[in-house]
Amino acid sequence: MPPVPALDRATIVDTAVEILERDGVDGLSMRRLATALGSKPMTLYHYVPNKSALLSMALSEIASRIPWQAPAGEPRDRMVGIAVDMYVKLGEIPWIVAILRQGTNIGTPALVLADQFLTAGTEAGLDELAAVSLWRSVWYLVASELQWQHTLAARAADERSWFESIDPTELDHVPTIQAMIRDWADFSGRYDLRSAISDQIDGALSRVAG
Repeated sequence: MPPVPALDRATIVDTAVEILERDGVDGLSMRRLATALGSKPMTLYHYVPNKSALLSMALSEIASRIPWQAPAGEPRDRMVGIAVDMYVKLGEIPWIVAILRQGTNIGTPALVLADQFLTAGTEAGLDELAAVSLWRSVWYLVASELQWQHTLAARAADERSWFESIDPTELDHVPTIQAMIRDWADFSGRYDLRSAISDQIDGALSRVAG
């Protein structure tokens, strides 16, 4: 039999990450983790209080391994670059969406992104409240898009979007949507997250310039 690894937080988190990468969030439980460690669930609770804390620790560990892109350029461009890089890199973690849905934070190593974004924001003239509000808005946009892309990937081949299954003649009460509905699939396919993030940031900065 292989030797049982000594229990410590690093070993517990590394093993949890292995389970997450193999079986996803639903495949991780304190019982399965204990089995993988050759231990008992009650023993793990001396190190980790619950599954939510375990997920937070695992995601924090993953975030510390991500080679985040170093932001460069003017403050506005740095903010856009940070947000897009965050979307791309987090989107490479297959179990990220399940954790976002549970509200688990992405760990203190990822706070470097927030720090860089807030630094750029204040350099661009935003006060602290405006900079934090903008970061929060951009983060929610990124998180929502990650969840939407996950939903699309999991959709059955024959599943149709709402705009593909609705009869335009039933939309007399919403005339603007009625006029657009035949092109909605094209509009949806041409959605660009970088442009959306840029618009959000430019809008906030325009209030400073104005």
